[in-house]
Amino acid sequence: MTKDLHTPDSETLIEFPCDYRLKAMGENSEEFVELVYKVCCKYAPNTPRDNIKINNSKGKRFISVNVTFYATCIEQIHGIYGELKQHPEVKMTL
Repeated sequence: MTKDLHTPDSETLIEFPCDYRLKAMGENSEEFVELVYKVCCKYAPNTPRDNIKINNSKGKRFISVNVTFYATCIEQIHGIYGELKQHPEVKMTL
């Protein structure tokens, strides 16, 4: 049985505050990049646009959007992942 570490009642091994990198995967489009960045900025408003890294899949149909932000608490991380998981364009989060 696997444990979802992105639920509000889960334990954390993360020491706060810290730089945290999230990863979201979806179809290759600028709109997807903006979606991930917008959700991240909702919970971590001072995240610079320069903190976005994009990797293409082998066939370039999908992308992985990595955003590093300054995390101050676990609720901030849960908020970002929770909102991304609910969005239909997000195929997977790590």
